[in-house]
Amino acid sequence: MPNARKKKAAKMEDFKKKKLKVGKQKSVPDNFTDTSFKSKSISLPNQSINEDKSHEITTSRNLTLADLVVQLKHYNAGVKKEALSGLTDICHSHPALLVSSLGLVVNGVLKLFVDDDRDVRKATLNYLKSTFVDIDRVELQPFMPLLIIYTCSAMTHIFEDVRLDAVKLMDLWIHIAPDVIVSKFWNRVTGNYMSLLTVDSNSINNSTNTTTSTGATTTASVKAAVTKSHLHIHKNKLGLFTSLSKFLEAGLSEHDRDDYWFLLNYLDNKHARDAFKIRMAQYHTVDTSKVAVWDSKHKNQFTPAHAMVASVAPYLSEGAKLATFSQLHLFESSGPKNHSGGAATASSGGQTATSEINNSEFSPEERLSNIKQLIETFQPILVASWLEAAPSVFISISTISMTPALELLHEILKLSLVLWRAMVGSEIISTLPRDWLNAHLQSLLKHFTVYFPYGADSFGNRGSKVDDMLQEMNIMLCELTSLYLLARTMQSNNVSQLKLSERQLKRRKLAMEEEQDDQLPDWAETVVGHVLGVLGLDAEGNAVSTNSSFRTENLVSLLPAIWGFLNCLNYEESITMFKAALSYYHVCQPNSSSKRVMLDFITRAYMIQSTPSYNGHFTITKHSELANMLQEWFLSLPKVLWQLRSNYIETSRSILNIMCDVAKKSDKDVFDKSTLLEVETKLVPFFFVNIAKGPLFGPFSELPADVQQRALDYVQYIDSKSEKMAHAIQQCREKQTSIGLYAE
Repeated sequence: MPNARKKKAAKMEDFKKKKLKVGKQKSVPDNFTDTSFKSKSISLPNQSINEDKSHEITTSRNLTLADLVVQLKHYNAGVKKEALSGLTDICHSHPALLVSSLGLVVNGVLKLFVDDDRDVRKATLNYLKSTFVDIDRVELQPFMPLLIIYTCSAMTHIFEDVRLDAVKLMDLWIHIAPDVIVSKFWNRVTGNYMSLLTVDSNSINNSTNTTTSTGATTTASVKAAVTKSHLHIHKNKLGLFTSLSKFLEAGLSEHDRDDYWFLLNYLDNKHARDAFKIRMAQYHTVDTSKVAVWDSKHKNQFTPAHAMVASVAPYLSEGAKLATFSQLHLFESSGPKNHSGGAATASSGGQTATSEINNSEFSPEERLSNIKQLIETFQPILVASWLEAAPSVFISISTISMTPALELLHEILKLSLVLWRAMVGSEIISTLPRDWLNAHLQSLLKHFTVYFPYGADSFGNRGSKVDDMLQEMNIMLCELTSLYLLARTMQSNNVSQLKLSERQLKRRKLAMEEEQDDQLPDWAETVVGHVLGVLGLDAEGNAVSTNSSFRTENLVSLLPAIWGFLNCLNYEESITMFKAALSYYHVCQPNSSSKRVMLDFITRAYMIQSTPSYNGHFTITKHSELANMLQEWFLSLPKVLWQLRSNYIETSRSILNIMCDVAKKSDKDVFDKSTLLEVETKLVPFFFVNIAKGPLFGPFSELPADVQQRALDYVQYIDSKSEKMAHAIQQCREKQTSIGLYAE
């Protein structure tokens, strides 16, 4: 029986169907024959190194610019970096090729702004910095909107490192074409910065909450947190604040910032500001084309240019700027313009949003209209960042070193100064209540003045860079304080002009009267005392030693604060401040650059008084103490002319120009007739003088003809018939064939 059962099972084995299991292949029969085969082939495409490209511009690898642009789209990061390196080489060796192929290159690099590889983004930024900066603005302008839009897109990327690299790209565009960014993309770029700072603040708060909720902290965890704070958080914020300050300065500055821009804010209208700038510029230069020498023997060939030449043919007149034709909007959409001033929306699609952005034009007035919202948005972030970084820098008495935290504090002060310069320079500050000013600027300054003067409590050798940065921080805080005091004065003068109800007007006046008991807050007195100490006086007006490390650059930065204090302090304190400025002028060496800076400042402070549209509170009236100090300064000018001799002709020209302007006004201004005559007497050695050793010619004969003529003009304006002066001029005429511009 068992054998029969085995035979039957063996017969059924051939007809039994095996069950297949999921995921397992069917077993191969024992008699299966494999008939598949494999083959290998070698592909030999055309290699670029073997192609004949003798008629094209190529790199050392025989790649043209078009080949390199194609490689920018490769999936491999190394290929893209090599392509960018090749583009850099070919653009440096052939700059004209980049200009002719600018559209091709721009379209190739746009997507690299959001590339996943950090090295590719870094190489892209280096390539743009090394090549695009030297391109003519006219050639680059059609592509700027596209570059800025892609940069704005990268600033809102989901990854933090892409956003930070996009901020560096925005810095580059602000450097190349600031007017394009602030006039067309003001709202969009401002919104991006707000988003970046908000996201950064939220991430910091979240990390702080996570750290505090973990329980007890150890020394190692504290050190690790401090290291992260200095090297990561502060470093990232530093780049954001630096970029934001550059952007806001480009958009909120109404005019080009020369060294004396702050004076223009005290003139009513743009025409008066432009006229004052031109008038002051003429003190240092001479236009010989406007001088005609009269000769009775020959026909006068001088024909002045018609006044309408510059307006009728602006591109043909002398000194015209390069025509950009940006007002024609050649590279923009022909759709209706959007002047609403609001941010463009993408409700009707991305193309509609892009066209709206391109067609938006933001004038300086429209940008300044949002300054209140900008301050309310950015200032809490600035205060929080200051409170976070300041203790780690100033709370220790050890040496202050150059750290990201110190640089961050410097940028916070700079950014605050940009915002409040625009606010106080506009008319908006006069319409705001005193409570708003105290809640924002005064509270900000109270935080800033906790450690003022910065670096005074630290010891050791900090290094020149750290000293310079601390000096700049002190100066910026001084200007912020002057802006606060000036804003208070502007609000007090404008209360009666506001259209308010009687109840609101009475409430504001009561608030003003309550604050008038303490005109200068305690924290502000410290700042004013610091400015006086820098200039060489104490609060009582006594002379003190000045800081030897205070350089000309620091003095130029301090001038806005000095002028602001002159206009917002009471009369006695403004006299002390003006006395300090004059004493610092007298202490400076004649050949020093600080002497020339203070000379220009005092000259402008005097000349702006006679401008009809001047609205400042600092006024110099005749027979006042300020007028007496100004007369002493005027009496010292002939001695400075003698000391300068022919070494600094521009300064001598400026001094003689101001002397001529004063002489033309005679005694109708703050200067007496006796002062003008005394100056003429002191000017005699400038021409010629007889001393015990013999005759001595002054620097008059060594100066150019136009400077000589200004000295002769002063004598003519005074018209004192002085025999000493006439004899000195006659001796100069005998020495030279002709003096001045008009030969007799």
